[in-house]
Amino acid sequence: MTNERDPSGHRRFPPGVALMPEDFPRKLAALKALTGLTWEGMADALGVDPRQLLRWRNEDGEPNAGATLSLARLAVRVPGGLALLIDEDVTVIHRPRR
Repeated sequence: MTNERDPSGHRRFPPGVALMPEDFPRKLAALKALTGLTWEGMADALGVDPRQLLRWRNEDGEPNAGATLSLARLAVRVPGGLALLIDEDVTVIHRPRR
C-alpha cells in the first residue's frame, strides 16, 4: 500500500492499484487472534470456505469485494480490529439499526 498523502493528509492511490496491503496475511492472522476464532470459525464468520482463508494466508489470492466487506464487518466488532486492517486510527460508533 502506498504511504503517499495529499496535502490534507489523506492517502493517495493511483487508479487501478490493488488496495490490499503487502502484509495482509499478517494482518489476517492478527485479526484472527483478536477475535479468538479458529481459522475455520473465522471462515464461517466471513462466509468463505476455509480453503480460501488458507489461500489468502499463503499470498495465493486476495479477498473479493464481498469478502473484504465481511472482513470489515468482523473487524469493527473487535476492539482495534478495523485500525489493524487499515493502518489508521479509527473510532467506531455503533448506532442502533432502525
